[in-house]
Amino acid sequence: MQLLIILLGLFDISLALLSSTQALKNRIVFDNSRIPVDVAHSLARQESPLGQFQVVSLNSNKEIVPYLCHLPADKEVNVSKPAHSTATPELKQAAIDIIQETFDNGNCSFEYNIQSGYWTVGYCFGDKIMQFHEELIDFVSGKHKAQLPNHVYVLGRFPNVKPYKQTEIRNQKGSQKVKLDPRDFIMFEGEFSTFGDDEDDYSTNTQKFIKHTLGNGEICDLTLEPRTIDIVYKCDQSFGRPGIMHIQEIKTCQYQMIVNVPGLCQIEEFRKNLIHENILDITCKRIQGDRHSPVDSVSYDDFFEYNQPISTQVAKVKNEKVDLNQFHINPIGDGFYLGSLKQEYKRDSPYWNTRVIAINANDFGEQELLDRFGKLFINSMDRKFPSPIIIAENIATPLHWNDSFIYWLEMYDLFGNYVALFKMARDGTQNNHKVEFHKIGALEHESLSFNVDSDYFEHANEDWNFEFFKRNEEPWSI
Repeated sequence: MQLLIILLGLFDISLALLSSTQALKNRIVFDNSRIPVDVAHSLARQESPLGQFQVVSLNSNKEIVPYLCHLPADKEVNVSKPAHSTATPELKQAAIDIIQETFDNGNCSFEYNIQSGYWTVGYCFGDKIMQFHEELIDFVSGKHKAQLPNHVYVLGRFPNVKPYKQTEIRNQKGSQKVKLDPRDFIMFEGEFSTFGDDEDDYSTNTQKFIKHTLGNGEICDLTLEPRTIDIVYKCDQSFGRPGIMHIQEIKTCQYQMIVNVPGLCQIEEFRKNLIHENILDITCKRIQGDRHSPVDSVSYDDFFEYNQPISTQVAKVKNEKVDLNQFHINPIGDGFYLGSLKQEYKRDSPYWNTRVIAINANDFGEQELLDRFGKLFINSMDRKFPSPIIIAENIATPLHWNDSFIYWLEMYDLFGNYVALFKMARDGTQNNHKVEFHKIGALEHESLSFNVDSDYFEHANEDWNFEFFKRNEEPWSI
């Protein structure tokens, strides 16, 4: 909680700048670049009508780390929403028509390795939503086949579907016409969360979404009630193709699935319409260096010129931070998540573009963290942890037990603070399920038995997180 307290102190520093604004939202943005200490302190001494700079100290991993934060000047805020002439019933019906035109083709849309990185999910418009396990080769071929035929679970069924004796991995609605009742749909707007909190933020986004709740799924073993699923249809111009974007079990046997419908982008109300004027970005860059002698030749704009990341982004240095808003985050179980960089934040760096990070939402001690994460890795390595082998856009094969690898994985907490660097190594030619683990904590670098500052960290290869990877070939020694 110390970090939150210090950040609140930062907001107090900027209170004079914000006093005349109304409903402004502060957003701390941690930049991955560094700024020299002499430049930082020179900027902190300057006065500009555009804003000011403050040197703040953030407490992370038991050490105080200096940052230079840019506090924009006061500005007028116009939070009026765009005027829309379409009446709500007409708008809802128009959206439903587009959804039906997009998906009512008698087929199913499938997504592999989602829902905690374990399931293939099938969206069969007019029929059902289902999940099942399948081999990667079956998914890629398009000839979907359940690895465990008795474990195909229906999460929800469309209304008026004729009953059938056995669930098949295809659209089973047959020739019957799909009739959708607008009363079964709910429209809402705001900053929609894919994590199921349904806390809409009308002040920063006026994008509309439309939700359809399906019931009558398979009986849940835990609740003894039918499974249900909320399908949230949205326009996501960056996602492109129609299909499943996310799915989450928000409560026991209650699911939420986000489906992209490009046709909805034709309707103004369904396009993302951020009111940027209502958000105040406070950008912070870590100060690099110990000594400082302020110089007078530094200008206000120089702060923004320091935009290159350090030579290596690997968190082998104490107190590294990342901005988790820049990552796609997927749960892998037991309070752990994997994050991959969003497309808009990728750079010309193999390390930066292909890196996967781990996120720990737990409050574990050092040994318990190693034990819990190690057990999770062993139990789910071949289902939830990606290998460097990419077979299609955004689809990587999972690690196999016959893989030989040296795998480095950075872990951060929910605030983006560096927690540890894990090294996992395995000889896949051995007929066992053994993985060698090392955990490098923020304050442990000097006592390591292997060289963290190896050349690999300065020149990471295009298969980062893998210093070494070989699939079922010649034996080698760890």
